[in-house]
Amino acid sequence: MRSIAVQPNNDRSLKTQANILLATTRLTRKNGWKNTTIRDICAEAGVSIGAFYHHFTSKQELMNHSFILFDATLNENLPSEAISPLEAIKNVLMVQTSFIVSEAGSLISDYYQNILTDENKSAANPDRIYYQRVLLHVRQACAEGLFREEYTPEYITEFLIKFVRGCIIDWCLHNYAYDLVKQTDSELDLVIGAFQ
Repeated sequence: MRSIAVQPNNDRSLKTQANILLATTRLTRKNGWKNTTIRDICAEAGVSIGAFYHHFTSKQELMNHSFILFDATLNENLPSEAISPLEAIKNVLMVQTSFIVSEAGSLISDYYQNILTDENKSAANPDRIYYQRVLLHVRQACAEGLFREEYTPEYITEFLIKFVRGCIIDWCLHNYAYDLVKQTDSELDLVIGAFQ
């Protein structure tokens, strides 16, 4: 597993949360979600049980907020060279899809079952780094006239994120039987093209 590179504006707390999430991912891949205890997670992450409860109220909340792990690593996985807004939009969405396959794999079905119980629906919060990054590039594309004017940047962003989420859920429903990254990459071209 790679270590988490925390963005400069994030504090040590985010790094601790990410380390707990990485430990959880390692353990649940080996033992399954139901067979992994908070005590196991704390031992694997090298944190006290008190530290765990400082960041998460329960194992379910931990799962509900596991998107923190992706958000904390998003910047390090994006290309540093200048690319067009359309390429940048697709890149963020594909980095997220690739992250799901490489870091979560079949655990993603447990994740989606859990986030449906999150009263705050934190994973769908428009303040998330992931959402904000897609929105930034969609706004750039709109400003350059690359998308039709009848759609707002917020609508396009929501639609694209929902589309990728739907692809991931479909992959779960098909028992991970196809190459999610390749399929999503191909289909995203069609969806992005529909807004042009």
